[in-house]
Amino acid sequence: MAGALPRPKRKSTKSKPEVAPEEVLYTDTDRSGDTLDLELSSLCPNPFNKRAKKGVPELAATIKEVGLLQNIAHIRADVWLETYPETRDQITAPNVILFGEHRWLACQELGWETIPSVLRDDKVEDARLITLIENLRRAQLSPLEEAEHYQALREAGLSYEQIAEKVGETANGAVSKGTVWKRIKLLGLAPAVQQALREGTLKVSAAEKAQQLDHDDQEDYLGLVRGGAHPAEAQAQILARQRQDEAPEDVDPVSTGNGDAQPASHKPGTVSTGNGAPPAPRKPKQAKQPSGRDKDAADRRAAAAAREASCRALLGSTDVTDPANSDLILSVLTAAVLAPPQQSAAQQRAFAWLKETGRHGLDAADAAAYFAAIQDSDDAAAQHLAAFAAALAAAELRTAARRQSWGSRERNHVRILQEHADYEPQTEWEKTELGLVAAGEPR
Repeated sequence: MAGALPRPKRKSTKSKPEVAPEEVLYTDTDRSGDTLDLELSSLCPNPFNKRAKKGVPELAATIKEVGLLQNIAHIRADVWLETYPETRDQITAPNVILFGEHRWLACQELGWETIPSVLRDDKVEDARLITLIENLRRAQLSPLEEAEHYQALREAGLSYEQIAEKVGETANGAVSKGTVWKRIKLLGLAPAVQQALREGTLKVSAAEKAQQLDHDDQEDYLGLVRGGAHPAEAQAQILARQRQDEAPEDVDPVSTGNGDAQPASHKPGTVSTGNGAPPAPRKPKQAKQPSGRDKDAADRRAAAAAREASCRALLGSTDVTDPANSDLILSVLTAAVLAPPQQSAAQQRAFAWLKETGRHGLDAADAAAYFAAIQDSDDAAAQHLAAFAAALAAAELRTAARRQSWGSRERNHVRILQEHADYEPQTEWEKTELGLVAAGEPR
């Protein structure tokens, strides 16, 4: 029997399954979350990063020793600009750093050509917030940098409460909506106060006390604090001066017939109604022309700065053991004894002057400790010098704080500086107060 013929192979009629693009294991397209090795030159800084570029050399040394412990993150420039077109002028590379700018700068300093970076196009909508949180949690933002970040989020439409909720916990503790509000208010301070805060020469608590004052008064306040006055005392001095300036003039009490005195109206012929009704509102005093007021304020500040320099010079050159200086020392001490007390602020200012002129002698942490040590010492010359410095500072603080016409005490203080420290008044306002320019002459 012939062998059976092999059966022909049948071809399958089923079509091959198609693989969906998302099931392909390898593609040429990078996705959010991928870590890429990018050339350093292909990245540019984040326009929303307000953090100062400090500590880069130290970070570079750490990376050189232990390596890059955390990758940076970036967003492609075209994706970034679709969301933030207003930053176009600041985008100078194909990729924008989302966070890790300091690490990027440190790697540049080390001469690296590439850096590992995580693609985060999916986070572009939250770039402002991510930048802020990254910086806050590293505790490297100054108060004003923090304020600028918060303000940017406010301008983006977030409320104080929403910002606090999103920021959450930081290296300095939880952020409250009150903290956000207080920080943003710092941006309204006078430029000189902001600069002092940015440089670290003024504490946040001291800056916040200046917020009740207008910009001119804030600069006066800053001068007092830098001169050694406690912030609360400096603020109190400025506010007291404001109340003095705003006090009504020529107001005599008039009886209403019910036992209480009411201020009389400045209108001629206004009399008591006899039934306890308040008098008609007094027409407010006409304000000075802003230009004249501003000129006087500028003159006062310039004069105060010049007088302070003369006080330091006088303190640095006066030998309190020389009998020839007895009249000078007695006149300064007499003025201090007869003046209203400004003991703490005067001691702080005096301590600052003594340190600046190199005549403080004893090392002390602050003015209170210095004057306590001087009082306990047996050095009569040091005690006389400290008393002379405090009296001189009290006279200058009183003179600088007075806005209205000077009295005899203020004029005597300046005359002492003229006679013994070669002080020459330069501003027209001060010359007028001293009688060197007749009142009413054009300034």
